[in-house]
Amino acid sequence: MDVNGDGTEDIVGHVSRHEGASGVQHFIAAFDGRTFQKLWESSPSEGPDASRHTKVIAQNGHLVMSEQRTVNLLELETGKRLGRVPLTDSPRRLCIPPGDTTSVWVEVVDHQHLLFDTRTATAKPAPRAPKGCATPPLSPQTCNMSRPAEHPTSCERSSYPPSDIRGFSTKYLFRTGGYTLALGTRWPGTQVPLVALYAPGNRKPLWHDTVSEKDPLLLRDTAPEVGEITQDAVYVVYALEKGGAYLIRRDLRTGAVVWDVPMPETRSLTMMTALWVRGGRVYVPMWGALHVLDAATGERIGGIGTE
Repeated sequence: MDVNGDGTEDIVGHVSRHEGASGVQHFIAAFDGRTFQKLWESSPSEGPDASRHTKVIAQNGHLVMSEQRTVNLLELETGKRLGRVPLTDSPRRLCIPPGDTTSVWVEVVDHQHLLFDTRTATAKPAPRAPKGCATPPLSPQTCNMSRPAEHPTSCERSSYPPSDIRGFSTKYLFRTGGYTLALGTRWPGTQVPLVALYAPGNRKPLWHDTVSEKDPLLLRDTAPEVGEITQDAVYVVYALEKGGAYLIRRDLRTGAVVWDVPMPETRSLTMMTALWVRGGRVYVPMWGALHVLDAATGERIGGIGTE
């Protein structure tokens, strides 16, 4: 959201800071979307498990932040605390019920869930998850246990796409807006990473292809694990056998390659679970850093926690 009113979306979220022998400090911070400099920070006031329980969500011009046994109301511009409500146990996640403009549903581990009112910094019991807020159950089909439940694109491990493509062995299915992005490998024969896209209600793929236009022999022989679908494009992270990882953008309806660029860093690719695309930017969260790319060109705009 735009924290400082300059017309550019800023970034607010959980940050960890390594401080040598003293260990790691966890806090919530806001960063300017133009300069990527820190605007403010707010440290959790309790508990050693801040890394797991500190989350933030924007609602009604405020921020709602969870702690180990508390949910707080923060001022958007400064991070100043405006109020708090105790919890009976640790929070699991925060969710805004669809269509609600003032409340945040707080899922609590012991099921004593609350509906937090951002107008009054008060809460009332809400044992049932509002529509759209229920946490999807973990199953053998779960793509990655670390993938954010709040992500608008769902992902599942599956070998059953809308229809079979000869020589295409599917491993992951990403879905949003009725579209399905299938990631897999060629089979039988030497494994080559493949990608296919299905339109809403259409069993025949709009297009399918090798994940990149590079020589297939240069590609790592495993299925890509991270993809994203937007209104006009698909994005896929893939790796070379030698030379690191790449992020490719293709046209949603034709599959034409728009750009294909090296990832800003690849040392922690195994920790990557999702991409976020919004406002003409691609947010690439990697272990210890957040990289921001221009969605039109693939060029790096800036980042947080980078060297």
